[in-house]
Amino acid sequence: MRDAGQTAVPERVAASERRPLTILFADIAGSTSIAETLDPEDWTELVGTAFNRLNAVAARYGGTVARLMGDGGLVFFGAPVAHEDDPERAVRCGLDMVREIAGLGGEEHARHGVPLQVRVGVNTGPVVVGMVGSDIAREYTAMGDAVNIAARMQAAAPPGGVMITAATHRFVAPLVEAIDAGRLELKGKAEAVHGYQVTGLRRGAVSARGLGEDVHSTMIGRDTQLARLRDAFAIVRARQGRVASILGEPGIGKSRLLTELRAHVTASDPSTTWVEARCLSYGRAMPYHLIAELVRSAVGVGPTADEPEVREVLERRCRELFGDAWSDTYAYLGHLLSIRLEPELRARVAALEIETIKRYTSSVLKLIQALAIRGPVVIALEDLHWADAASIDTLLAIIPVANELPLFVVATSRLDRESEGWRFIAGLRDLFGDALIELKLDPLSADDSRTLVANLLHIESLPQETRDHILSKAEGNPFFVEEVIRMLIDRGAIERRNDRWVATMRVADVEIPDTLQGLLLARIDQLPPESKRTLRVAAVIGRQFGVAMLERLLEPKTR
Repeated sequence: MRDAGQTAVPERVAASERRPLTILFADIAGSTSIAETLDPEDWTELVGTAFNRLNAVAARYGGTVARLMGDGGLVFFGAPVAHEDDPERAVRCGLDMVREIAGLGGEEHARHGVPLQVRVGVNTGPVVVGMVGSDIAREYTAMGDAVNIAARMQAAAPPGGVMITAATHRFVAPLVEAIDAGRLELKGKAEAVHGYQVTGLRRGAVSARGLGEDVHSTMIGRDTQLARLRDAFAIVRARQGRVASILGEPGIGKSRLLTELRAHVTASDPSTTWVEARCLSYGRAMPYHLIAELVRSAVGVGPTADEPEVREVLERRCRELFGDAWSDTYAYLGHLLSIRLEPELRARVAALEIETIKRYTSSVLKLIQALAIRGPVVIALEDLHWADAASIDTLLAIIPVANELPLFVVATSRLDRESEGWRFIAGLRDLFGDALIELKLDPLSADDSRTLVANLLHIESLPQETRDHILSKAEGNPFFVEEVIRMLIDRGAIERRNDRWVATMRVADVEIPDTLQGLLLARIDQLPPESKRTLRVAAVIGRQFGVAMLERLLEPKTR
């Protein structure tokens, strides 16, 4: 019962493979009592409908439905293909599953008089995944205590609730609103497990990265790039448009550079409208998701705003910007944002259904032009390597107006030339040539990396050996520096004592942080089989080795 677009289990998968996994269990609450009140055929139909909706939600977030069991399901995030944000995907998936079944429950309550809710449990941990069974019956599954804990967390969740372990919570804490449930005594577990009940997404939160307000640093090693962006904005203030791209590997500092630019823009010209749209890692299969985020930001509603709020703000802003001619633009932008339109406006959109896509583009263009009349506009497009094709088509149709308006378009992307977003980067080069400001961010130098560590920890007495550990693991990547430090703090390898950071005996045991394992594994999973085998063999040898040794180990065995 797998929907199209869902991650499929490959035909050839390793017999067993150890990897970090986020496991989601979902179960219909009170199913036994509900089944007693319904005819078996009605109950079967109801469960089938629920599974279809749950499967569709899992597919949207790139989860793999591993098993359907009576009135519940098991979903893997991180196998057979890993993503760098699997814990976040799982939690978002759980919240959407709760909402989806609540909506179905409302329909079924009116039809059969039965309530319908789902309870969800999520856990993250190491497992062994692979095919088990015989030629008669085989199943792709995960084995390990992490799976058992996820099942127990589901049982501990209230109807309509999402319960996650501390192991998952530490990946998503900046993004979610959660109630600390304390240490839970779970059936079959000798030790209590710390749990959190997730109640929703935190308003305004967009990233799980960072070390918190008490551990921070000024931007290091990007002064030249920031100066070029500031100079470009000065030209935009003089009513000449500019376009820039910021390119680099994950964690290299693209978002931080945008943050610094926004601070400069806000301080130098408060009349500027800052429009920000971020691609979702699971958004490639969601048409217009980037354009929808752009419109929401342009009219002033956050990513967590509900439908009534979006509808009210969009109408108010369209009236302000377009006067008596507000309704046509409102109808198409509202359709794009999936809000409920009045019958007359809905009929207007339906009558021009074939032209709807063109009207999307023209309506977004009108919105940008109306904002630019009132002052400079900065459009920040983040993570274009995850963009969907429809959004890129729309952006390519709109971008030429940067030559005519006080508009500054800044796009960030990884160096993924196979992505839809790269079409936009290539399009910018074709349209603007030498006028395009293209910034490629390289790893920080050794001196800049040491400065970043010192700024983050505010400590002069950190042992040189500890600094070297951090620098060797981070390899000039600011995000990696932060995550290695976060791991050291979480594991008690460095402690804060009287406003000083002090290294403990555990500091020598530096490994790759869990938060980076998902990112690295996601990249490894995209490699062809032979490249994966080479990596596995090389990992067994160590960090440094001779090429001849690797070649010899990779040679086919002959008898």
